[in-house]
Amino acid sequence: MKTFNKNNIGRRSLLLVIVAWLGIACSFAQDMIQGVVVDEAGEPLVGVTVKPKMGKGGTITDLDGVFMLPKMKNKVYVFSFIGYKTMEVRLTTQKGQCVVMLPDNKTLNEVVVVGYGNMKRSDITGAITSVNEQRIRNFKTGSVVETLGGQMAGVQVTASDGTPGAGFDIKIRGVGTVNGDSSPLYIVDGFEVSNIDYLANSDIASIDVLKDASASAIYGARAANGVVLVKTKSGQQGRPVVAYNGAFSLRNITKHLDLLTPREFVDLQMEINPLKYAGTYFKEGKDASGTPYRYQSIADYDNVAGIDWQKEAFKPTWSQSHDLSISGGSKETQYALSFSHFDEDGIFTNSSFEKNTGKMRFKQQLTKGIGMDATINYANTVKKGIGTAGTGGTLNVLANLLRARPTGGLSVTDDELRNSVFDPLLLKENDSYSQINPIKQAEAVHSRTQTELWGANLAFNVRLMKGLVLRSAATYNVTHSRIDFFYGENSSQAYRSGGSYGSSQMQKDLRWSTNNTLTYKGEINKKQRYEVMLGHEYSFRSNEYLLGQAQEFPFEISGMITLGWVLRQVL
Repeated sequence: MKTFNKNNIGRRSLLLVIVAWLGIACSFAQDMIQGVVVDEAGEPLVGVTVKPKMGKGGTITDLDGVFMLPKMKNKVYVFSFIGYKTMEVRLTTQKGQCVVMLPDNKTLNEVVVVGYGNMKRSDITGAITSVNEQRIRNFKTGSVVETLGGQMAGVQVTASDGTPGAGFDIKIRGVGTVNGDSSPLYIVDGFEVSNIDYLANSDIASIDVLKDASASAIYGARAANGVVLVKTKSGQQGRPVVAYNGAFSLRNITKHLDLLTPREFVDLQMEINPLKYAGTYFKEGKDASGTPYRYQSIADYDNVAGIDWQKEAFKPTWSQSHDLSISGGSKETQYALSFSHFDEDGIFTNSSFEKNTGKMRFKQQLTKGIGMDATINYANTVKKGIGTAGTGGTLNVLANLLRARPTGGLSVTDDELRNSVFDPLLLKENDSYSQINPIKQAEAVHSRTQTELWGANLAFNVRLMKGLVLRSAATYNVTHSRIDFFYGENSSQAYRSGGSYGSSQMQKDLRWSTNNTLTYKGEINKKQRYEVMLGHEYSFRSNEYLLGQAQEFPFEISGMITLGWVLRQVL
């Protein structure tokens, strides 16, 4: 007869578990690629982007320059970092791999338009991050600001809502004010502008962001929230080059929020107040006309599809973009002409955005010491629809969409609930019109915002003597905008006001400025240089608007026609 020692069995089991765990850990380690990235002096580089040449994924190096990422079939990985040459390195799973990155002198010698002059990137002492033409050109969006999202460290880009043409907010290294405006200062080709929404993605040569307090030494208090420097494309010496780039895209929301089914919703109502909702959603027997109730018990909701408000509101949509440019020139004359069209239908019902831009830039070397640079910009945008935010508060369309009932219960059918302006049950309980049909609200409110911009820049550079340059520049920008709202009879606003009404606002924004600078650049030796500048600037900005409202129309269509026609006659 054999006897077994329980302690030995327990030890063997524990040993087997440890060995199995170590085997899993070793297998996991063998499937990971790790290493360190250093500069030419052997110092670790922080924030280097490491990603496979083919495929998705990637990582960045930590504070010690160490990177770790899963093993891929493709053994070639791309290392990129601002100011250093992009490298392609073949990696394995062996330990101790070291990647040495070399400085990109070409990048450090690039000219950045800052303040009232130009500086080499290597001479800028403050924090600066950049996005080049290729990284912007691949984005087909209605706003240049949207392309910056996720491409710049320390720069946060957020949209007001998901509506086509919605505005974007830029925060550079956090929010520097509680109640004030936290928008950065925008400089395009050396000229201050209110925003960069009028630019086309295809017209951008580069975007640089000054992110720290050193920007205030150039622009003063205006740079408290950072500076966005935009350089647009210009003509190059050579034969005329005609370029066209077009794109079409189809979009759809592939994953919706997991909301309550009709059965789950009724279960929840019964938990909240069974006495109140028992006869609202199911009842045994027949009604006064002898017709059996649709739902005799809560189990009758098991196979009921109900109303999927997300599928009702969000539809597949498309967008298109077309970019056409012509550029060329000689040694003395360079020119660049471009036209861009962007058109997008919103995924949310009854929303769209259209943008057309045009740009002409002309450079001329008048004499050996005098050069001219002139630019004309045009932009026209049209935004339609109230979007998912609606008019805010209780009329937030997206909020109403998510809390709308998935079933009408016994009081109304699902089709009746789908076509009702307000939820009949909630309207009976509370006449505050808080729960409005989000789709009917979007269809009943007619919103149209059109903006047209004309701008011109002109600059002369005069070389007075060796190292001494006089620059005289001027800019003029005027923006006309019109915002039309009409609240139809099926809108919440019309119910609250007792009828349809509308408004139209005309606005004109004028900005012009002139600046003159005298700059002297000298050199003590090959390693020591100095620059002295004397400058003067004068700027002017005005804003005016006209608002008109009308109501009590006998017919809804007459209000939509009359409101626009009357204001056009007045203006």
